[in-house]
Amino acid sequence: MDAPRQQDLWTLALEHYQAAVLTAQQGWHNVSVACSYYAVFMAMRTALGEPPRRYWEHGGIVDWFARGDWQTPPASIERELIRAIRRMYTDRVRAQYGTVRLQPFESAARLSTAHRVLQTVANALGLSEGGITP
Repeated sequence: MDAPRQQDLWTLALEHYQAAVLTAQQGWHNVSVACSYYAVFMAMRTALGEPPRRYWEHGGIVDWFARGDWQTPPASIERELIRAIRRMYTDRVRAQYGTVRLQPFESAARLSTAHRVLQTVANALGLSEGGITP
């Protein structure tokens, strides 16, 4: 992946994260969880680069990301963080397609996960952490 493409994906990840923060502040917890998830998805895309096929699948991208071979030196991502990403995906599906109303603690937890993932990617790839607030 070339540098401009990487920067474009990273910018989208940051925008989704910032939207998650703002929507949580408004009490729109379902929307916040969805935005947190897409912040993480875009951060993983930024880290992994172009997919082995034409596109990244939601389930598969987490497996590739977990390996940590996109970092130098390669290092597996903590199991706890991978579990949190999977919970976030489940909550995102519930938030967008179910009839469940997510609560403030759920959006706060998913924001925390998004924060950790974005920081991990930013640190590993030397990307700007501007806009990543806890």
